[in-house]
Amino acid sequence: MSPTLDQAIRFCTSSDGARLAYATTGSGPPLVKAANWLSHLEFDNQSPVWRHWIQELSRDHTLVRYDERGCGLSDWTVDEFSLEAWVRDLEAVVDALELERFPLLGISQGGPIAIAYAARHPERVSQLILYGSYARGRNHRSLSDRQREERDLMLRMIGVGWGQDHAAFRQVFTSLFIPDATPEQAHWFNELQRVSTTPENAARIVGAFDTLDVRPLAPELDIPALVLHGSADLRVPFDEGRLLASLLPGARFVPLESRNHLLLESEPAWARFLHEVRTFLGLDDPEPIASGPGARSARARADLRRRVEAVFDEAVDLSPADRPAFLARACAGDAECRREVELMLELAEQSGITAKLARAVVTSAAPRSTMAPGQTVSQYELIEQMGGGGMGIVFKALDRRLGRSVALKFLPSDVSLEDEMGARFLREAKVVASLDHPNVCSVLEVEQLDDGQLFMVMPWYEGETLKQKIVRGPLAVDEAVDYASQVARGLAHAHAAGVVHRDIKPANLIITPSGQLKILDFGVAKVGDRSLTLAGAVLGTLSYMSPEQATGDPVDHRTDLWALGSVLYEMLIGKPPFQAARPDILLAALLHQDPPRVTALRPEVPAALEATVGRLLEKEPGRRYAAAAEVAAELDRMRLGSHR
Repeated sequence: MSPTLDQAIRFCTSSDGARLAYATTGSGPPLVKAANWLSHLEFDNQSPVWRHWIQELSRDHTLVRYDERGCGLSDWTVDEFSLEAWVRDLEAVVDALELERFPLLGISQGGPIAIAYAARHPERVSQLILYGSYARGRNHRSLSDRQREERDLMLRMIGVGWGQDHAAFRQVFTSLFIPDATPEQAHWFNELQRVSTTPENAARIVGAFDTLDVRPLAPELDIPALVLHGSADLRVPFDEGRLLASLLPGARFVPLESRNHLLLESEPAWARFLHEVRTFLGLDDPEPIASGPGARSARARADLRRRVEAVFDEAVDLSPADRPAFLARACAGDAECRREVELMLELAEQSGITAKLARAVVTSAAPRSTMAPGQTVSQYELIEQMGGGGMGIVFKALDRRLGRSVALKFLPSDVSLEDEMGARFLREAKVVASLDHPNVCSVLEVEQLDDGQLFMVMPWYEGETLKQKIVRGPLAVDEAVDYASQVARGLAHAHAAGVVHRDIKPANLIITPSGQLKILDFGVAKVGDRSLTLAGAVLGTLSYMSPEQATGDPVDHRTDLWALGSVLYEMLIGKPPFQAARPDILLAALLHQDPPRVTALRPEVPAALEATVGRLLEKEPGRRYAAAAEVAAELDRMRLGSHR
């Protein structure tokens, strides 16, 4: 990890009397960084989020940084937040240091400020370096209704939760800025939000950023410019970076493979960023700076991160009581691994407290059951436990009366016919049981034991789940289209009966030896306007949830179409369109990010099929297909066309 650098902090005054704190580090010709939101000169110099930036940019230059008005060590009580005020602040810092000519760096919102300053003082700016930036704020972009709702929700969240000691509200922003952060980095960024400014200032600043627009100024500049942008930036869309580069005459545009709005020290994109910036400034690439005794190399950090994510994926599904013993085995004496997993678990639990996002990730503990293979329940002999989760435990069983194999799903022991939920479940399970379609696994009956525990009886199918098939690699295109068409036909039948599945995923789709697909497990289904599960809960599997289902909004049959798109994507590529180590990060990706294009990862996939996947994964339900039958018909046309 990069050591802390000595810095000299001084103060100057802007033209309206606002006192500004600025700092210099390193030596050599000046490199000025325009202020961007979330800064605190003293805190940043110790932070694992900013420290590597400060160190590397100070290697061959005197790096000039300053806290913008309303933030950090600068005055928090100010009257104006605007582009004009921010440009005047940059002028004040440059004049205080008596700088004549220098490269100007703009990160995020610092980009429009740097462009406006360069337009006003072209004789002073030798080169422009813009990272993760934009030419127009959100108020000047063509936002969908959902994007406008998210923008307004974020502003409300800032006002409500920014200054609280609990980090849950701030964790939402951390997940957007640095989704791949280690627990330590996430903790520091959460704290930076708390110490950098007040909730009132934060809301005013973000609102002012939304109004920025330097599109008329950028084409008038005659200054060498380098524009870099993360290809999957969750905070500022990649297309805004491309637009910015297109507006600056002769600008070089460099896409970086990163989801992080602020590049992290261990990711390959950071090394690429440094190389491009140093080349642009006419500097040679140096040897990496030693990170101090006991520090891990970048490769070792990457290996640690993969291990931490793998351990977390298993630990998060365990009860709190079972986690310590598991972590002791899984981390095998690696204290840093265990510390990071424990912090990730803490952050995952904190991340669900906000009024709307709190319902986005519901993890039900697996029900404990006294059932075991060899027992006889009613007329059924339990053969083997096949799986279990928050909605029940599944056994393969022998129906001794009819001599057939069946699947028994035992519901959580606290669900009985005597309570409202159990009675409602029975009524609505009858609707699901009425489904009769070749691609739907029906419910044969629902029974109750003497102790009140409910269980469902379903057919037992030989074969393997789609999840098991995908583990061996992506499917052939024709095979993926065939299975997706069968899912669509089964969903069309269920939707016509008013049943929405809400948990379509590869593990709930079984392929029989004859190639017939069956949709399993309507345990979290919705019948009409009622749910078979607890009211208000968001159940399902987050990787396959539509944005509206993940945020707890009302859902209809189109949520199943989104899930079908995710499954089809995974069949073609071998992995889901959205993946992340933590549920809050995954939620942010679902809401704000587009998955990599199918043909970018698998060029032989037909363009028409890629378009079908894209339409199924539209974030706005109204832009998806209107019905599953329409999807089935389109897939069938592709399937038949491929055999002509």
